[in-house]
Amino acid sequence: MHKSNNLLLLAFVLTFFGFIGNSMFAQSVVATNGGKQPDVVFILLDDLRWDALSCMGHPYVKTPHIDALREQGALLENAFVTTSICCPSRATFVTGTYANQHGVIDNETSEYNPEVTPPLTKELQASGYTTAWIGKWHMGDHAMPRPYFDYWLSFKGQGVYHNPKFNINGDEISFKGYTTDLLTDKTIEFIEQHSLDKPYFVALSHKAVHEPFKPAARHKDAFGAGRSLPQPLSWVDDFKNKPEWMRRQQIRDYRWEWRTRELEADQVPESIAVKPWQRNTKYVKQLRCVSAVDDGVGRLIAALKKRGTLDNTLIVFTSDNGYFHMEHRRWDKRLAYEESLRIPMIIVYPNKIEPTTSVAGLVTNLDFAPTVLDYANVSVPEIMQGLSMRPLLEQENTQWRTSIFYEYWMDLVHSIPTMVAARTDRFKLIRYPDIDDRDELYDLQNDPHEINNLAGIDAHKALHDEMRQVLDAQIFESGWRVDVFPKNLPRYRSEQGTICDFTVLDGKLQDASNSDIHVVANDCTFSGNSMVFDGSGSGLKFGYNPKIDPASWPYVIELDFKADADGVLVTHAGPNSGYKIFLQDGRLGIAVLCRTWIATRTTIDASANSLGAWSTLRAVIDYNRLSLYLNGECVDSVALPQPFKAPVKRPLVLGAGAAQIVNKSVPNYAFKGAIKRIQIIR
Repeated sequence: MHKSNNLLLLAFVLTFFGFIGNSMFAQSVVATNGGKQPDVVFILLDDLRWDALSCMGHPYVKTPHIDALREQGALLENAFVTTSICCPSRATFVTGTYANQHGVIDNETSEYNPEVTPPLTKELQASGYTTAWIGKWHMGDHAMPRPYFDYWLSFKGQGVYHNPKFNINGDEISFKGYTTDLLTDKTIEFIEQHSLDKPYFVALSHKAVHEPFKPAARHKDAFGAGRSLPQPLSWVDDFKNKPEWMRRQQIRDYRWEWRTRELEADQVPESIAVKPWQRNTKYVKQLRCVSAVDDGVGRLIAALKKRGTLDNTLIVFTSDNGYFHMEHRRWDKRLAYEESLRIPMIIVYPNKIEPTTSVAGLVTNLDFAPTVLDYANVSVPEIMQGLSMRPLLEQENTQWRTSIFYEYWMDLVHSIPTMVAARTDRFKLIRYPDIDDRDELYDLQNDPHEINNLAGIDAHKALHDEMRQVLDAQIFESGWRVDVFPKNLPRYRSEQGTICDFTVLDGKLQDASNSDIHVVANDCTFSGNSMVFDGSGSGLKFGYNPKIDPASWPYVIELDFKADADGVLVTHAGPNSGYKIFLQDGRLGIAVLCRTWIATRTTIDASANSLGAWSTLRAVIDYNRLSLYLNGECVDSVALPQPFKAPVKRPLVLGAGAAQIVNKSVPNYAFKGAIKRIQIIR
């Protein structure tokens, strides 16, 4: 990782004078909104690009009701997310904290801890608000009600577009119809039934416009039946001056499987040939999904007018992240490019915000919670790191941040690494701290499509250095670190310390830890101070015990061994998770399997030959990181694309090969050699 020698001083200076201004200013905000507290309607879409609305100048998408909403309030022209994937972004919206603080860094993690980084609804409830969440929550693996919401309607995970099952205050109920329409119906119902004497906060969190893109039947031919996606300007990017990982991704698919020796063997070209553009209708379907949302916005505004409360309603319309439409030959989001991190944001409050207001300041999803609390006349908790956007929305002269911070951790796929970035109104610097690769530096004024990487070019060294200082200060102020453990998960889910410590002394297996682990030797020979394995399938089986399951973190296994040939030293795996330690071509390695809705495999290979000599290995699985050590030296430490959450629930076996494959590219046959000691530590 790059480090500035003056990092602490720089961060202090920038923060003191307000050039970055996140947490320090947020901690000093005390709401000053007099009069009646507003009702709050928060409309959150999923994967909606910032420019996918007709009021943003889209060439064919028509969103008349959202356009009308924009005319009645403020358009935040430079709105961004601090992490461009669903769960981390949503957690940031509701907690007002960075992912490195609330701990939701991927889509496979559980959720934030509401007692550590509480949602804004905790403060709203305490101030007399009724709070409701209607729609997609996504965080966690269940749809049950969450703390600090008086009314709850949600569904598990991503949900479906048609005929959904909703969990309503703990009861699961099936519905017929299109999910976007049903969620709008339920939001209007909540508003109409709510007392006029008490303020409310309601989040309408759509599944739309997330993949798989299934527009409502009435919109299946919206914008023209033959409509296709035009070729984006950055499709011609040849990646010549981009980081190596991008070019590697173009020549081999390693989204689900990553292995040291395969990456070593790759011949990564200096550039990637431009491919002919193919007709694309997939993302037109995504844009058609916006039409039902727009219909719903129209119905919602009509309901507020009929109720007579529109003038005292704060409405926020936005998205949890952007989305690529094949820019840079990409789909999905995750990267720190504009298409991914930029979001639409419209805020309406007729009593306070002038119609047709445009705001140029750099704002993020971090600022949503402080803004709502400010307008609700509720003091902003010190833990929140965002800023109230109220001064910008009401066009007051105010000091505002001059850069935003972006953070992303490897999630689900190996092929997109951990990254951090800083963006000013003109420049952007992207860094990959987990790998040794090139930075990305862009002049967004002259290169808005981020094709010409200026990093490493002598003529732009001063700019690079300046942006490094900005990024380093953002890292310091935000509290970022490369390894983040979820705040709502116990660090240890079983007893700590040495769980078992088996050694062979004078031809006998002994457990120095006096554990209750049941061990069975299958044709294993004990000779002197070691166990001898002849490669025929003999092994030592440790009966399943939750204490030694690698799904409790951190999990450390140490082994003293001498290998006569390739084979499997240790297997501890089930069909959905586990690991295998092996020798292949004389090189020590460890393969790990993690599976949620898809299997991902991560394999580290040592470079040294370990045959014929006594060696000590140490393997560490710590939630979403895998590390391998050989004779005290770190072979490698890599991020896992999915956290190791699923219990193995199988015996641990030494030397006998593998009943579970884990990874087909590594040995699956018995070990030949000797083992002196096996130790498992937490």
